[in-house]
Amino acid sequence: KQWYQRRVAITAGEVEMDLTQLENLLAGTLAPDQNTRKAAELQLKKIEQVPTFCVTLLKLMMTETCQPQAIQAAAINFKNIVSKHWKVREDCFTINDNDKNTIRTNFLECMVKSNDLVRKQLCVCAQTIAREDYPYCWSGIMDQILQTLSADNAAPAWLGSLLVLHQIVKKYEYKKIEDRDGLHKAMVHVLPVLFERLAQLHTDDSELSVTIQKLILKIIYRLIQFRMPIELFSEATFGKMIINLQAIMKRPVPSEVQDGLEKEELSMLVWWKLKKWAMHILTRIFERYGNTNNISKEYKKMGQFFSMQCAVPILKTLIELLVATNQGTYLSPRVLQKTLNYLKQSVTVSITWKVLRSSILEVIQNVVFPLLCHSDEDEELWSEDPYEYIRMKFDIFEDYVSPVTAALDLLEEVVTKRKNMLNPLLIWAAQILGMPPEQYNPRVKDGAMHLIGAVAEKLMKKKEYASQLEQMLQAHVFGDFNSSCGFLRARACWTIQRFAAVTFSKRENLKAGFDGVRILLLNDKELPVQVEAAFAIQALLQKQPIAKDLLAPHVGPVIQKLLVSIKETENEDLTYVMQELIEKYSEDIHTVAVPLVTELVKTFVAMLEETANDEDVEGEGNSYKTMTAMGLLNTIQNLLSAVSQNQKIMPKIENILAELISTVLKGGIVDYYEEVFQMVQILTALRVSSVMWNVLFQIYESFKMDGLDYFTDMMGALHNYATVDSQQFLTNPQYIEIMYNISKTVLKSEENEDPQYNALKLVEVIIVNHRGKIDHMLHMFMSLALDKLAQSVQTQELRAMALLVVVSAIWYNPVLAMHLLDKYKLPNSNESVVEQFFNQLFSDAEVFIGIHDKKVAVLALCELIMHPTAPKPFEHIADKLIPFFITLLKNLRIAYQLRREEENEEEDGDDDDDDEDDEELESEDDEWD
Repeated sequence: KQWYQRRVAITAGEVEMDLTQLENLLAGTLAPDQNTRKAAELQLKKIEQVPTFCVTLLKLMMTETCQPQAIQAAAINFKNIVSKHWKVREDCFTINDNDKNTIRTNFLECMVKSNDLVRKQLCVCAQTIAREDYPYCWSGIMDQILQTLSADNAAPAWLGSLLVLHQIVKKYEYKKIEDRDGLHKAMVHVLPVLFERLAQLHTDDSELSVTIQKLILKIIYRLIQFRMPIELFSEATFGKMIINLQAIMKRPVPSEVQDGLEKEELSMLVWWKLKKWAMHILTRIFERYGNTNNISKEYKKMGQFFSMQCAVPILKTLIELLVATNQGTYLSPRVLQKTLNYLKQSVTVSITWKVLRSSILEVIQNVVFPLLCHSDEDEELWSEDPYEYIRMKFDIFEDYVSPVTAALDLLEEVVTKRKNMLNPLLIWAAQILGMPPEQYNPRVKDGAMHLIGAVAEKLMKKKEYASQLEQMLQAHVFGDFNSSCGFLRARACWTIQRFAAVTFSKRENLKAGFDGVRILLLNDKELPVQVEAAFAIQALLQKQPIAKDLLAPHVGPVIQKLLVSIKETENEDLTYVMQELIEKYSEDIHTVAVPLVTELVKTFVAMLEETANDEDVEGEGNSYKTMTAMGLLNTIQNLLSAVSQNQKIMPKIENILAELISTVLKGGIVDYYEEVFQMVQILTALRVSSVMWNVLFQIYESFKMDGLDYFTDMMGALHNYATVDSQQFLTNPQYIEIMYNISKTVLKSEENEDPQYNALKLVEVIIVNHRGKIDHMLHMFMSLALDKLAQSVQTQELRAMALLVVVSAIWYNPVLAMHLLDKYKLPNSNESVVEQFFNQLFSDAEVFIGIHDKKVAVLALCELIMHPTAPKPFEHIADKLIPFFITLLKNLRIAYQLRREEENEEEDGDDDDDDEDDEELESEDDEWD
């Protein structure tokens, strides 16, 4: 067989090479000389689609005599080809079936024989192959995995097989039970072997052994985290698994592997990662099935077994680990976080609370409280990189893995779910705050205020505490506005934010707090303090009615300072503070609107440039900037809404925003399309300037590139272009052609109902608003609707909208419309389109829901009946016309009555105008939300 031959022919044109030549070519891709690398990469690119090439790469990776750098290059090329060309795609190269079969057959052997660097590449391939081929085309892999795992004393081979198994299980992690049958049938045989290996390796603390154990736990977690497959777990099997997990948590990490390492290095050790995955499983089971009152019948037995037999022993083990940390024993952050999550769940379950109750205060004082205090790591980050400090503190994704967040969640659960726990904690916190000066520790005070602020909601709800909160703020918070410690000034602002809803008996106390945070925002040199002060101002504006008056004299400087803070920190949440200010002071914002928009646009464009130049294009940093940039655009929208009626400054703002709009649309930056289209909608709501008419061309170009997915977002702006300035809209034929082309593209696409409905609505709006002025386009618009009606599969709403387009064309010009309707030919049918259309119209009398739709239909039929030269429907349809007409009138009257019931008298007066001229059709019913 070719697989076992030493020499393999690979032909691309006249290119032939053996394994040695291929090995040298691959090694050349990692050569230090750039020209050598490029030449090798180009040659490989030429032959990557040749049959058997991918197979040859796999064989080369298993060749023991091959150069290490060539093997690594082969793995990278193999991964790239499999990732791009394994899945069958139209008009794209796909690896042929013979090569796929060979790769699937030999893949596990290659994984087992490879080193760690190569395995990383092969894991990506395993994910791709499993996703596309398992179980139907790769069913034999489970037999290979089981055979490998069943071999004795073959730990390296176990590791390779487990890596492939992990990728297969990941495929099913979030699938429904009915879609997991292919996996569960195989796991019936594989799972017992996994538990056997886990028990066998328990006493082996070598790195390879612990890595295998960790991988087994990851597989188990993927298997159970979305749904526990109880058919795979007997009571005995489940119990043994829990015992193994508890033993892993009890087993200390060897001291020799930890000596001399920093904390960051310790947490990366595989021994701590093993414990992390053990806690993942234990916490998941406890959260899902530990409270037997909240689980479905099928899990009752397993839940009762866990809560009665397992939950308490595990809890005792975890409490021992937490107590040990007070004596200096290390616990990795993720293990600590998951342990605290387990304790949080224990609070709500009576059997575990009985055990935890006697230890909870000790845990809070010795474990939770130190986490709440400003730490050495906090101070280092604050001093060396305040921007990263702010990002970490306000990153919601960080909260999912943060021990501090877990500590706060546990604290809140204890004081909320269990009686008589709040008061002892407050007494203890008060003792800390009341320490004499010689014992004063700023970090300890920070922790005490953090603890009190964490239970703020509970305190404000209880009368006995609520009455003392104003005094507490005055005595322990206001003074820290002037603290020499930046983190205490920040904590004072955070505490004001937490207690913003407190009822102040004295206005001067509220003013003191408000002035304190305002001054810190404007004058403090520490960025984290400025950020916390901004959030405190936002909270006070939301919770305290008089706060608006207190800030009014200073709103200009505050907005300017906030803008600077947004620029410097790129914090998304600060943009919401800006939006709050714009909303609260919309009447006063006009004087600063132009310079404010200028600065917002500069900040946004600068952020775009930074993102474009950032090497970590797919990284977390860019995601953070993207969210902040969206916040800036939302802020601009709020500002536009506030000043949109001011036609003195709107042209200036329009010119400023034109650059931003152009940058996004021409650059195809789809992340911001929704916000930019909403911005255009606001700018064209009352008038369409020459600047904004140019933007229409940019919208069209973006639509042709990749804007089809964003057509619904464009609708508001397109509606304005078609209706706000009708005269200008008709002066340039390109405008209406753009509308037609966009609508046609959407209706011919495979988009779902909403975009197609909106495309037809756009057509109907154009017809109604330009009566007698677009005769040359009427047949094209009608054809779009008739083509849609001719399709067999349509929802009622979409069919009604297509009917309405034709009806509006009849109202527009009954003679022309009926002539065009009569000329329209249905494919494969000799039946009259006129007859079919009216039969459909009469049968769908009830689908015209809105007042506007009914009104257009009534007026169109009036035109058709009364027009002396209009062609009439066929005689056998005429007898249905009057009943249909009466039904429409009745429905229209009912619709008006319903609307009157919902509106006040002033709106009733406006809505009772029943003139049937064309201006009535330009009512608010046509406006787009």
